[in-house]
Amino acid sequence: MLIIFISSAIPAYKFPEVQGWGWPKLIHLIYYGMLCFLAQRALRHQSRFRLLTRHSSLFAVIIAVAYGVTDEFHQLFTPGRHGQITDVLIDGFGACLVIAGVEIHRLFKHRPAPEHDN
Repeated sequence: MLIIFISSAIPAYKFPEVQGWGWPKLIHLIYYGMLCFLAQRALRHQSRFRLLTRHSSLFAVIIAVAYGVTDEFHQLFTPGRHGQITDVLIDGFGACLVIAGVEIHRLFKHRPAPEHDN
């Protein structure tokens, strides 16, 4: 979250000009995907609140999207930057991609090994 906050505080004139859907949107996917991954791991491995453990993936996505909203609000106060709902949607998409990967990994990890006839 600190890395995201610091990145959002950099004025627009200090960034290279990038046209179209590219590097800045990819950064959103990566940052929020990692935030979601770390939040999901933290929630899954805590033992105090069972609801958070049981639904760690859902709560991790909620945390990532909620932080994305606050990040876009923060950018309203950064010179040359502005908040965009599309960036929040991309943040959520990055979070969902990571959770999909985590869930797919979990399915294959706990799958019984096939028996071989030797």
